[in-house]
Amino acid sequence: MAVTAESLGSPIGSHRAWRACDWRDAADVASLLSEEERADLRGIADGLPADVAKWLDRPLEEMTTPRLQARFAELSKELGRGRGFVLIRGLEREEPERLRRMFWVLGNHLGEPTMQNARGEVLSEVYDRFAGAPRGIDSRGYESNDELNFHCDGGDCIGLACVRPSPSGGESGLVSLLAVYNALLEHHPEHLDVLYRGFPLYARKEEEADGASTRKASVSNRRLPVFAERSGYVSAWLNRILAEHAATASGVPMTPEEVAALDCLEAYANDPDFALRFMLREGDVVFIHNLSVMHRRDRYVDHPDPGKQRLFYRMWANLRGERDLVPEHAALRAGIRGPRPVIVGPR
Repeated sequence: MAVTAESLGSPIGSHRAWRACDWRDAADVASLLSEEERADLRGIADGLPADVAKWLDRPLEEMTTPRLQARFAELSKELGRGRGFVLIRGLEREEPERLRRMFWVLGNHLGEPTMQNARGEVLSEVYDRFAGAPRGIDSRGYESNDELNFHCDGGDCIGLACVRPSPSGGESGLVSLLAVYNALLEHHPEHLDVLYRGFPLYARKEEEADGASTRKASVSNRRLPVFAERSGYVSAWLNRILAEHAATASGVPMTPEEVAALDCLEAYANDPDFALRFMLREGDVVFIHNLSVMHRRDRYVDHPDPGKQRLFYRMWANLRGERDLVPEHAALRAGIRGPRPVIVGPR
């Protein structure tokens, strides 16, 4: 899948700059696995060792078939050089443990898993650890039932596999930052210099795997640009809440121009013409390219029965053979370093 040369100051003409109004709904862009592909994936997943620590040493060539290799090579290109997300359906009949194994195999086909917190988790579980109670500045949004506004995460991609959706709420949303860029370029170019300059980011204090030591909270010395270009490829990344936390922690508030630029960007991101909204159903898997697409989640109300509560699996992964990026965006591929890679679950 070829990508034409891109540059800041010119519209992004490829389908990387998609809008939700391009499709009727998420089903239009979902990839449905065939019965043969599911059988291949299921067989490999069932063959993973009982000791999850040994999954980390399993080479990719032992977790594939020619059929899967061809299919997931196409999906990987769609992630990095196409619309920046893939929604995979067809796994709704799998048991939670088998789905976790299949998600691990699938994620390794699409990229190389990277750590997503100071505990070193490369495969984690998403559920409400706060039981609806308020959370602090250093807790992670995915550990709560809070509304999560549009944002990007670490690694090239974030992947989610739905074990059980919430009984109420929890709708997901995706938006192409490159489509938003095109709109800003056409209608509000006065905000672009601020967004090119970007924002310092807050790194949360996190408890490491031993439960005793913590990674201290900090504010980055460098600004991370929202939009950047290198070697004819425009990348984009934004996590407003971390930029706002950085302003508070450093004692250097955002300027009125910075707030106005972010407000304008978010107005486009939440416009129904731009934002694709959908519910992740049981067995759905979605991977999102963090350097072109933002994601969000509505607040949800959980089931009182713990066995029926919302549960997802989560992964960060770096695409193989990805493009050259500006150093600030390339650094996101490191993820959040923990003492060692850890696979968590089942709950």
